[in-house]
Amino acid sequence: MSKVMIVGASGQLGHELQRLLNEQNIAFDALTEKELDITDLDAVKAKVTELQPAVLYDCAPYTAVDKAEDEGKTLNWLVNVDGTKNLAQVAAEQGVKLVYVSTDYIFDGTNKGGSVKNLV
Repeated sequence: MSKVMIVGASGQLGHELQRLLNEQNIAFDALTEKELDITDLDAVKAKVTELQPAVLYDCAPYTAVDKAEDEGKTLNWLVNVDGTKNLAQVAAEQGVKLVYVSTDYIFDGTNKGGSVKNLV
């Protein structure tokens, strides 16, 4: 059991995070979308309960920006809204720090009205 859990381990961000953690000799559990469906709240609860991480990295966003508003709209919502909500809820319930990484396409740093601090 490691202190770090990565979801979305097969994507570009997940791969880079694994590389960085390996360089730092930090143990982690890396789960692909096939190993954990973050849109399934019960599955997320079970996996976080099993692994008991201190930090959970969400590297599993739906990233097909050009499709997100058309043919990929449903999948985009399931993964980026429902899946993220599931991770945030379980992390809050179990006292796990959740790290959600976004691109400047979503959060470009120009919002003067505040910042994202709590997902739940």
